[in-house]
Amino acid sequence: MRDNLKRTTLNDGGALLIEDAMSPGTKSKTVSRLLADDYSQKILAYTYSSPVSAQRLSKMCGIPIAACYRRIHDLEHVGLISIDREKEVYKGRRVRLYRCKLRTAVIRFSNGRFVLKYDVWPETGNGGEGHASSPQAMADYSA
Repeated sequence: MRDNLKRTTLNDGGALLIEDAMSPGTKSKTVSRLLADDYSQKILAYTYSSPVSAQRLSKMCGIPIAACYRRIHDLEHVGLISIDREKEVYKGRRVRLYRCKLRTAVIRFSNGRFVLKYDVWPETGNGGEGHASSPQAMADYSA
């Protein structure tokens, strides 16, 4: 049985993040489920080239706002999307802009098992200006 340890970190915007420690098998299944989900695909596609707010994603993709926030949370939890930056929109009200971190993904069926291979862009540490020039090593998990 795995521990239900949680990791607490601060993101670039200073928001407190609490993440469950996920086993590779659990993470693989979660990532596979998200990559197959229509809403997640739209969110990843629209945030790939430039950061977008949840409100704008909801309107552009035709996703109800609550479902949009749920998918963003799930994608962020497995590292496929991140908060690029926050911007002030009106009298101190701040909006988070999200950016896709997924570079490539392949799901294949081999020898009676599903195998997921994907890689993500590394954190650049430059305030979110564009993707880094080199990706992280490809993660390989089997479901």
